[in-house]
Amino acid sequence: MKNQKAIVSIAIGDKYLVNWKRYCEPNWRGYANKNGFDLICFEQPLDNSERASKRSPAWQKCLILSQDAVRDYQRVVWVDSDIMFNDCAPDITVGVHRDKVGAIDDGGFREGFQKRVDKLWPTAIPNHTPREYYRNYGLPDDCDKSINTGVMVLSPCYHRDILEHVYDTYEEKGGREWLMEQRPLSYELLKRDLVQFLDPRFNVMLSIEEIVHYPFLLPPPAPPDSKGLLARIERKVRKMLPVVSPLQTFRIEAVNTIYQSSYFMHFGGKIDDMALINPSVSSWWNVSKAVTTEITREESRGMIWTTKLARTQGRAPEPSPGFEWDLRSPSKNGPDS
Repeated sequence: MKNQKAIVSIAIGDKYLVNWKRYCEPNWRGYANKNGFDLICFEQPLDNSERASKRSPAWQKCLILSQDAVRDYQRVVWVDSDIMFNDCAPDITVGVHRDKVGAIDDGGFREGFQKRVDKLWPTAIPNHTPREYYRNYGLPDDCDKSINTGVMVLSPCYHRDILEHVYDTYEEKGGREWLMEQRPLSYELLKRDLVQFLDPRFNVMLSIEEIVHYPFLLPPPAPPDSKGLLARIERKVRKMLPVVSPLQTFRIEAVNTIYQSSYFMHFGGKIDDMALINPSVSSWWNVSKAVTTEITREESRGMIWTTKLARTQGRAPEPSPGFEWDLRSPSKNGPDS
C-alpha cells in the first residue's frame, strides 16, 4: 500500500479484462499517479458461490471493502471497468466527507430523456421518475433521488457494512435493463442519508448524452419483428461492413466531444466505443481535427478490421492495404476552423 487512497475495479471475463488492460489501465494509471491513488483491479470473482455465479459480477463491487488488498485504505474510489478518465479530471475525493458516499445524481430522469427512450425502445421498462424506478424493482417508492453506482467515493470503515447488506439482501432481478445492483444500492444509501452528490462530470453516461443531445446518431426505433431472423441478419451484416460512413464519423466526433466535456466518461456496457476515444485531442473544439483513431473490431468470422479515421482535407474514402480504410473529409468544425 503506497498511498492512502485507491481506485478499485473488477474486470472478470476475457472480453472485459482485455478491454480494461488495453484502454483503462494506462488511462487510469495516469490519473492515479497524478492524484496519489493506488490502482487495484480484481480479475477473479470475490465470491465463487453458486448464488454469485447466477448474477452479474457487478454485484461484487459491494464486497471490495472487505478484501485484504483494500480494507486498510482511508478512501476507496470504486470505478466500473467501462469508464475512462479525462486528463483534466481533478481528485474526486476532495471535499467528500469520510462518512459519506460520493456519487452523482443519476441523469436518467432529465426532461425529454424518457420520452426518447420510450420512442426508441417501446418495450423498455418505464422509469419516468425515481419513485417509479424503485417501485418497478419491488422497492418502496418513497425516494425522489437516485445515484449511478458506476463511480463511488467510499471509506471502508464507514461503508463496508451497508454495501455487504445490499449484497446479502437483494437478488438479481433480470437482465441489464434492471441495472444489476444499482437500484437497491442507490435506494439503501439514499434512505440512510449517506450520499454526498458529486459534480456530474465525474460520471457522464455516454448512452444518456447520445439520447439527449445526439438522438439522430442512434439506430431508428426497433420494428415489431426486431428479434426475427431477417432483423438479426441485417444487424450482423451491418456490423461486418468495414466502410465508415460520414454518419459514423460524426458519431466518433460526438463521442470525443462528450469525453472532452467529462471528467469520467462512462461507456455503460458499450466497451467497443472506448476505441473511438482519441487521447491526443486536448479540448472539445479540436475534436473534428483529430488526426487518427485506430479501431479494432473482431468479427464473427474471426477477422480483424483495422480502421483508420483520418480527419484531413482531401479525397473521398478509399481503401488501402491490409484492410485499412482512410476516411478523408473536407469538413471542419469548431470555432478555430
